[in-house]
Amino acid sequence: MDNTKDISIRDIIYISKMKNRNINKNKIIKAYKYAKEKHKNQKRKSGEPYIIHPLNVAYILAKLGLDTETICAALLHDVVEDTDSTYNDIKELFGIDIANIVEGVTKLSILFKTTEKTKAENYKKMFIAMEKDIRVIILKLADRLHNIMTLEHLKRDRQIAISKETIELYAPIANKLGMYDMKVKLEDGAFKYLYPEDYINIKDRVNKKITSNNELLKKTKYKIELELKKQRIFPNVIIDTKSLYCVYKNITENNINFDEIKDLFRIKIITNKKQDCYKILGIINKMYFFLPGSFKDFISIPKNNKYQAIEEIVLGENGIIFELEICTFIMDKIDKYGITAYFPYFNYYGEKEEKTNFKENLSGIYDSLELEKMVKDPKGFLKTLKDEILDDEIYVFTPKGDIKVLPKDSTAIDFAYSIHTSIGNHINRCIINSISMPFITKLKTGNIVEIEIGRKETNFQEEWLKEVKTAKAKTNIMKILNKNKNRNIKIKTFKIVAKDRDNLALDITNVFSKNKVNIENLEAEVDKEKAYIKVIAQIKPKDCLLNILNSLDNLNSIEKAYVEK
Repeated sequence: MDNTKDISIRDIIYISKMKNRNINKNKIIKAYKYAKEKHKNQKRKSGEPYIIHPLNVAYILAKLGLDTETICAALLHDVVEDTDSTYNDIKELFGIDIANIVEGVTKLSILFKTTEKTKAENYKKMFIAMEKDIRVIILKLADRLHNIMTLEHLKRDRQIAISKETIELYAPIANKLGMYDMKVKLEDGAFKYLYPEDYINIKDRVNKKITSNNELLKKTKYKIELELKKQRIFPNVIIDTKSLYCVYKNITENNINFDEIKDLFRIKIITNKKQDCYKILGIINKMYFFLPGSFKDFISIPKNNKYQAIEEIVLGENGIIFELEICTFIMDKIDKYGITAYFPYFNYYGEKEEKTNFKENLSGIYDSLELEKMVKDPKGFLKTLKDEILDDEIYVFTPKGDIKVLPKDSTAIDFAYSIHTSIGNHINRCIINSISMPFITKLKTGNIVEIEIGRKETNFQEEWLKEVKTAKAKTNIMKILNKNKNRNIKIKTFKIVAKDRDNLALDITNVFSKNKVNIENLEAEVDKEKAYIKVIAQIKPKDCLLNILNSLDNLNSIEKAYVEK
C-alpha cells in the first residue's frame, strides 16, 4: 500500500483542480492553515506531526473528485474532537455546510467496544449521519483508509479491533456505494493485520503465480488487442490480479485450494460503447474457450451498487485461466469510484440530478435502524444489518421483467416488501416460476415471482421472522403481529375485598405476574382491618381471567374477588 505521508497542501490543490474545476483553492488553504495551527502541538503515534493525517485524508478525497466543502471538512475533521475548536467556530469561519460534515464525522470517531450493544449504537450513529449527508460517510471511509495504512504504530489489540471493524463494516459500505477501489484497499489493509500469516502466505503465492504466468497473460492480451484492432475496435486492455483478501475469502468460504481459484487473473477490456462490449465478447469467444456456467451479464442486469460489466472465465494461451471483464469507460469509472463518479451532479441534501440513485442501496440499512427500535436486540440488529450490507445478492424478476436485488436466501415475503409495503402486508399467494409456493420459500437468482394480494392483512406467523432476511420485512411483520396481539387485549378492573395483612398487595401482584398479565394500576384503601383493592390489568386469553380469579380466591384472607363489568 502506498505511503502518502509526504502529501502537501499543494498536492491537494493540484489534484483537486485536475478532478473538479469548481474547487475553491483559497477556502481549502484557509482550512489547512486553521487545522495546522490547531494541531501544531499534537503528534501521531508514529511521532509525526498530526497534520499529516488530515492532509492524507483530504488527498484521498481530492483524488476522488470531491468538492471544496468535503476537502475542507477532511482537513478540519479532527479539530472539534482533539482541540479547543467548537462546532460554532467552524460554522462561523467556514460555513454551516462544512461544520455539519465535521460534526457528523466527529460523532463517528469512537471505536466500538467489545459489547454488541455499544457496537450497535455506534453503527446507528454512523447511518443516521450518513442519511443526513452522504459526504460524512465518504469522508469517514477516507479517514479509515489512512488509519489502516498507518496501523503499524498501534498496539496489537488496537490493530485487531480496527481491522475487524473495517472488514465487517467500512469495506461493505464502500461496496454498497460502488467504491470498489476503496473497498479493496480497506480489505487488504485490514487483512494484513487481522490475519498476518495468511496475508504473507497468500501474497507470496500470488506473486509467484504472477511471475510464472506473466508471459502467457501478456501473450493473451497481445492476441486479443490484435484481433480487436482488425475489427476496428481500440479499447484499453488491462491485466489485473484479484485482491489478496478476495483470494483469502474464496479459499476459506468455498473450502478450496489456492490452485483451484479460477479468477485469480483478470483481463479487463474497456471500450467506448455498450454495443461494443457484446461485439468484443463474441470475438473473444471465437478465439478462446470459456468455462460453461461462468458467463454473467451485469450490463443487462446491473448489481445493486450500479456495477456493470460482462464477465466470464476464459482459457487463454496454453490453457491459462483468467476472468474476462468487458465494460465501457463510464462503467469502469462507476466501478472504481461508485457514488463519487457522479460528483458534482450530486445534491448532498437528498436528491440527485443524475438518474442513478445510490440512496436506494442504503435503504436496507435504514430499515435495519427501524427494526432496531422495535426489537431492542443488539445481536439481532447486527445480524440483519450485516445481511443487508454484505456482498451476496440474488436477482429476482417480476412477471413484467423488472429486477429486484435482494440479500441471498431472501424469501417471497422479502420480495413482496421490496415492491411495496402494502403488497407485503397483504400478500395472499406466491407464484414462483408459475408454481404456487409457500411464502417463506427461499428465492434464487433468475426466479420469476408473482405476488397476489388480498383485501385483509396477511396472517403472519411469528416463526416467519426467523426466515425472512430483510429488515423491511421483519419490521413490518412485527408491526402487524404486535397490532394483532393488541386487538385481543382487554382492560379489566378487578375488585378485591380482604382482611388486611402483611404482604397482601405483594401476593396479589404475584398472582397476576404468574399468569403473565401486565398490571397497569393498583390502588388500595384500608378501613378498620379490611382492605379494598382495585387492580387494572391487561387481559388476553379468556381462560386467563378465570385462573386469576380462582388464584385470588385461594389466597389467605381474601373474602371476595370479582371483575367489574
